[in-house]
Amino acid sequence: MKTFRFQGRIPASKSLMNRSLIVQSFEPALKLIGDSSCDDVTHLKLSLKKLSCNKPGQRTVFDCGEGGTTLRFLALRVSREKGEFLLKGTPRLLRRPQKEVKTLLKQLGAKVVFEKKGIRIISEGWKQPAEGIVLSAKDSSQFLSALFLNAWNLAFDLKITVRGKITSESYFLMTLKVLKDLGLKFSRRGNIFYIPRNQKVKLAQYTVESDLSSLFSVASFAGVSGKAIFKDFPKKSFQPDAAFTQVFKKMGIRNIQQGKILSVSSPKILKAVKVNLQNAPDLFPVLAVLCSFAEGRSVLFGAPQLAYKESNRIQKTAELLKKAGISCKPRKDGLEIQGRSGIIPVASFMFDPDKDHRLAMAAALLKYFGQEIKIKDPEVVCKSFPEFWKYVGVQA
Repeated sequence: MKTFRFQGRIPASKSLMNRSLIVQSFEPALKLIGDSSCDDVTHLKLSLKKLSCNKPGQRTVFDCGEGGTTLRFLALRVSREKGEFLLKGTPRLLRRPQKEVKTLLKQLGAKVVFEKKGIRIISEGWKQPAEGIVLSAKDSSQFLSALFLNAWNLAFDLKITVRGKITSESYFLMTLKVLKDLGLKFSRRGNIFYIPRNQKVKLAQYTVESDLSSLFSVASFAGVSGKAIFKDFPKKSFQPDAAFTQVFKKMGIRNIQQGKILSVSSPKILKAVKVNLQNAPDLFPVLAVLCSFAEGRSVLFGAPQLAYKESNRIQKTAELLKKAGISCKPRKDGLEIQGRSGIIPVASFMFDPDKDHRLAMAAALLKYFGQEIKIKDPEVVCKSFPEFWKYVGVQA
């Protein structure tokens, strides 16, 4: 089997960058250490720059591309200003669950209109809700994160009540950690939160960690066969995908951290696993392919929200594995994979990742180790990790 080698640093987390950029828009003097050139971050940077030049009452159009956090974070950010704002996005992005934007902003005194070309927001700035904010995070925790990220410099205290379960709560907890580090004070009792008025950013600079979702996609190549060394790996991270290190241990993949260096190397035998991905759904496509190299039956479960990501990731990952001759069984919340040692190549085939960056990365793992695959639209990885093809040495 081919042996993989990598040594280097992965660019900054797009999740953390987008959160940090929203905060920086309230305090431009905040210096961010670390950067990302991925599409989602680029769209948000350009939009926030345009917003900084906005005049009260002005009509402004923003392009959110494919970015879920870009759209949802920006929707709350523009609503803090006076004006009429149109947030455009791809048809697929606009089809993803967005109704909570309207529910949320109505309570804050802004008008939201869903149009074919985007989401139109008309606002005079946030108004104090008489009974506080009530929202659901059932479809995504990003709406809740967006509300907290935009709570700087408020003229009133804010009470927030979350109805029901918070989907992908680990991402919301990551938001709270970022905000706490930057100086935002808040309190929590169960699913009721309180944010005091008149809060300012306390730090002069903030370091943005490497993207652990992207790092995992590279580390998985070493997990099959080879070794990878990652620089500036965080000692303790609130990124949900940090969970991959524990998954690797269960699979027998050696991963050792010494200071800021993480070393990953393949085992003699890759073990099958059962993994609950409720809080780390972004691991799913690449992990499913990694499990196809393990001996035995793996079960990935706990993440029904995968059906509403950039693609239906359960359906598309199953399609990829079946095309590669790998037995798998879709579940409503994940996938069962019957692993085998190594690639048993089937006839060359075309795979369409359906505009989903993580599906392209999953297909690359099969391709590197011997399956002939033509990956349609390989540039889709630019959404989160433009350097991916260079780092893994695959000709898409």
